[in-house]
Amino acid sequence: MADQDEKDPIEHWTAILIAIVTVIAAVVAWRASVAADGAGDEDYDGLRAVVNVQEVQTLGTVEAYQHAQAYANYRRYSEISYSIGEELKGTTGAKQKELQEQQSEADAMVDSKLKMFPNKFMDRNEKYHTDSEVGEYVAAEAKTRDLDPDPHFKQAEVLRAKAENLLLGVVFMSLGLVCLTLVETFEGGARKGMLLLGVLLSLAGIVYSFLIEGGKL
Repeated sequence: MADQDEKDPIEHWTAILIAIVTVIAAVVAWRASVAADGAGDEDYDGLRAVVNVQEVQTLGTVEAYQHAQAYANYRRYSEISYSIGEELKGTTGAKQKELQEQQSEADAMVDSKLKMFPNKFMDRNEKYHTDSEVGEYVAAEAKTRDLDPDPHFKQAEVLRAKAENLLLGVVFMSLGLVCLTLVETFEGGARKGMLLLGVLLSLAGIVYSFLIEGGKL
């Protein structure tokens, strides 16, 4: 009696195809999982960058307004010193001595306040540029901290789409496996048709998945 595989080679090749497609589907599913994990990591990094931006903006703004307040006090004491100096021009005696003491105190406060803010952000129009200071603070922090969330979110979308497309390939291969599994339940032309359908669906899923993984689609 001849061997069953020799009588019906379709069953033999169907079993081989099922094994091959099953392995490839498992690998593609794993790659989809890796892409999905990568998307999650990029989302996390993007959210962390958003938090960094908010934190840096807040810290920079607080520091800039502290400096602006110190600048305002500097201007106030400068004006007081100038006013006292104008008043001194018409005074003598005890009043002059009192005004000189007041002017010395005002000048000391001017010197003290001048050291409490960076001079490069003040201008001749008696204005302190807090926006410029905040911008410089953010730029300095950007050298050591991630303050750009957009690339992370864009990459997350790319990886998420890749995972979804790879899973679509797995769906095609799964349909192919269903057809290949059902081959033995049919006879004659229907059997060959089911085998062909299974091969085509599996091949479509494999080719599609390889194109997605290779970045061709």
